[in-house]
Amino acid sequence: MSDLADKFEDAINTVADKAREYGEVARLQALIKAEEAKKQKYYYQLGKKYYELYKDAPASDISEYMTKLLVADEKISDYKEDLKVAASKENAAGAEDAGDPESSDDKAESEDPGDIA
Repeated sequence: MSDLADKFEDAINTVADKAREYGEVARLQALIKAEEAKKQKYYYQLGKKYYELYKDAPASDISEYMTKLLVADEKISDYKEDLKVAASKENAAGAEDAGDPESSDDKAESEDPGDIA
């Protein structure tokens, strides 16, 4: 009976791990969308400011928006790298758990990589 309980506990832990991985992917995608929305707002403000000041203002008047755009670009790049890592973990976990939990290591070694979707 203890063996069955151990298998059940392992299955629960696997499900919990997958839920965390999927949650991480969704969180990172949301962060990327939020930063892209900020960029759109900053582009609008930059354009409006530039238009209002085009003839009389020096370029330094728009540097605040340029800085915000650069920071947003850096964040998006970082989030995309984190997303690649999280997605690859998710894909690896999905491939390992595609079959019987007891034989997943054997199955992963014998499968043709082209068969994994």
